[in-house]
Amino acid sequence: MKSAKYFSLIFLSAVMFLVAGCRTLKAPPKPDEMWVTPEWEKSAKSKDVIWESIREKGSDITQPLTLYELVGIALRNNPNTRGAWQRARAAEAKIKQAQSTSYPQIAGKVDFTKDKVVTNREEDKKNVRDFGGFLKATYLILDFGGRSADIEQATQRTLEANFLFNQAIQDLFLDTATGYYTYYSSKSNVEAAEADVENTRSSYEAAQVRLTAGLGVKLDVLQTKSDYENALYGLEEAKALRQSAKANLAKVLGFSADTDFEIVNPPKLPENISQENVSDLIDAALQQRPDIAAGRANLRAKEAAVKSANSDLWPTLNAGGSMGSTRNDYFGANKASTVDNAYTGYLSVEWDIFDGFNNLAIRREAQAEADAEREKLMQTELEASADVWTKYYNYKTSVKKRKFSEASYDSSVESYDLALVGYKAGLKNILDLIEAQRSLSGARSNLIESERDMFVSLAELIHATGTIGARGQAATTGIEPEKNL
Repeated sequence: MKSAKYFSLIFLSAVMFLVAGCRTLKAPPKPDEMWVTPEWEKSAKSKDVIWESIREKGSDITQPLTLYELVGIALRNNPNTRGAWQRARAAEAKIKQAQSTSYPQIAGKVDFTKDKVVTNREEDKKNVRDFGGFLKATYLILDFGGRSADIEQATQRTLEANFLFNQAIQDLFLDTATGYYTYYSSKSNVEAAEADVENTRSSYEAAQVRLTAGLGVKLDVLQTKSDYENALYGLEEAKALRQSAKANLAKVLGFSADTDFEIVNPPKLPENISQENVSDLIDAALQQRPDIAAGRANLRAKEAAVKSANSDLWPTLNAGGSMGSTRNDYFGANKASTVDNAYTGYLSVEWDIFDGFNNLAIRREAQAEADAEREKLMQTELEASADVWTKYYNYKTSVKKRKFSEASYDSSVESYDLALVGYKAGLKNILDLIEAQRSLSGARSNLIESERDMFVSLAELIHATGTIGARGQAATTGIEPEKNL
């Protein structure tokens, strides 16, 4: 009785220990209160190895980086391209899985058992030990094209994944170039805002001098002071946008937003473009763009799925065989040993004669999906042609706008200088000076914006044709180190 109580106590203690050690997790108690993170989850998040790896990436950047160097860093660090690479590797493994049905399938099994029976009668006692092995082989001889269709489908899926990987790299080139030029433009905007501050300060000081000399009025001072303070406001806003642009570029590079790095300013782009016919560019894009090639591979995979589904409507022919051996050792009243060997070979035909039209419905579904994919590919190619057309004329327009903005800036500088000199000499009024200063500020902004648009629109055009990153073409975006960028 005491032993039973002792055992019960030990069992109860063990159960309580296990229950106490279990983690409990509940839903938020109320819809209007935030959920409280449990302590065990807080401790689990105390060390984030992923974030630590991100921190380490930008630790050794000491020199300003060219666009070519930025692209190299992005290719090593950006999780989007690395994820696309892993998906391509997973698709490759699918081919091996599909090809496995081309080989015989062999399975083996080994058993060892021991059976002992103890009774009061000596003749009923038994002590048996069994040891045996078993091998079975099967092979699919004929399935009316299903096996080859599965392999073809997996192959096309891998092609699609590989093309999408290439597309991810091209997208990364464009994202890096866009981030680079945007950051460069934001730095130029800060310089322009500082120039605006200097211009408005000069106007403000000139108005104060005229007021002190009795040649001006206080309204001139107040107006120029207002413009000066607005320029200071604009400077702070430009600095904030510069930090935001730098953070966006850091994200593309796979760096944390507070990574300290700088860029080398881009050189001046050539202000012309090949006069190649835009129709030729569109035709080339449809042959070169990875996303189009991925769509075509996806369509072929859908068509292979139709063949695979069609094969399920027909019988399959299989061959197989097996062999096994078992040794039985008996100990007891009658000691003896036996060995049993078994061999089997067969041919079999399997056919789902009627399955409630399930396989037929699967085939119709596969065919409809293939037809839908064909229409989707057509739409993608139409969109690609429109993309090339739009990007081509965007770049041509940006080149012209760049020329006009540069001319406007030169005229505005000269106009402001004359207005300031004239105002100091009493030949111009304050409205003339303020108008000239604001015109100069706008011209500065337009010049910076047009320069950024020209850089980015060229990168977008090359991306639209599917050649960004290609040797020669990509040189205009700074991808190649020997091409000045």
